[in-house]
Amino acid sequence: MINSKKIFFTTENISWGGSELLWSRTVAELSQFSFSIAVCVHEKLKLPQELLSLEKDSKIQIFIHSNSILSIWKRMLNRFLPYRKRFKSSNLRHKFILDFNPDLIVMNQGFNFNAVDLMLFALKNNLSFVTISHAVNEGLWPNLDLRKKMLQGFNKSQKNYFVSHDNLLVTQNQLGIILDNAAVIRNPYNVSFAIDLDFPKLDTFHLAFVGRYDFCAKGQDVLLQVLAETKWKSRNLWVNFYGEGNDVENLKDLVEMYQLTNVMIHSHTATEEIWKMNQGLILTSRFEGLPIVVVEAMLCKRLVIVTNVSGNAEFVQDNESGFIAAAPRPEYVDEALERAWEQRKNWEAIGNKAREEIITLIPENPAVDFANELNYLLSSL
Repeated sequence: MINSKKIFFTTENISWGGSELLWSRTVAELSQFSFSIAVCVHEKLKLPQELLSLEKDSKIQIFIHSNSILSIWKRMLNRFLPYRKRFKSSNLRHKFILDFNPDLIVMNQGFNFNAVDLMLFALKNNLSFVTISHAVNEGLWPNLDLRKKMLQGFNKSQKNYFVSHDNLLVTQNQLGIILDNAAVIRNPYNVSFAIDLDFPKLDTFHLAFVGRYDFCAKGQDVLLQVLAETKWKSRNLWVNFYGEGNDVENLKDLVEMYQLTNVMIHSHTATEEIWKMNQGLILTSRFEGLPIVVVEAMLCKRLVIVTNVSGNAEFVQDNESGFIAAAPRPEYVDEALERAWEQRKNWEAIGNKAREEIITLIPENPAVDFANELNYLLSSL
């Protein structure tokens, strides 16, 4: 049976990361049916081979947009023209959307406000849309103009999806309304739901810090301040940093500044390889959505040490499946890490408890669930 519904996926992000897994894998799931599917991304975003193969097989269309640049002579003329007569850069994504004329637009955004202008564009053109928000920063409050845009966009969306209950709550506080058209969904992860890794038998204790090298969000600097204390330097504890990002040089400089010999910095490493070598995860984020690395660590039977931001405490039970620092400050991280250290002989048992809990909290295939959700939504449009 031919399905005439058309669905358009677009993301505000320009680098590939965990925030791209849900929409991209949902595209793959929906491509098995007879939807007309288009994907539109910025030219800086490097798409995975899976999506490129779907395009090659004519199962989806891929549009690439960029910030169009005016020619030199137009920019020169703009200096002398009144604002209303100046040349404007064209928005190719808007053109792609109007040409495709979708029944539904799926707007993927890193924060809860990145796509507000696109929401207003969709409303202006009577196009239905849903939003996916992957993180909310309580330290980044919308100004009056942005708040008005968010109110209009979120209110008129068919559905607003958040990856944690906390992110939804903070967004409602920012807007000053209850979002009746909101729901919490889960992101896919990069290990098998049924994975069964042996616990590392090591003479030393190893914790992994897995996340992009971005101090503003991930707070690696907070942990380094803790590790600089004499007691941690003298203990048999190693911390392995895994990731990539703009703050890698800053990370190296702080390791040198604090003279840390129990820290190793690694580039991106396959998830299973990380958990073959580390007994637990430590993540001292300043804000989050709900980190995929927390889910992966718990599935792999590893204890988790996290800061109490965003959705972290929704999955981790303090002193049972992991340890929660009250805030992303050195004194609170030190307190939580101290509690974990006191229980170091029980890390394997705590990791087993972590897996028992996480498999009751997440679906086996989040992308399938989300595809079914969109399919149902499309049937009602």
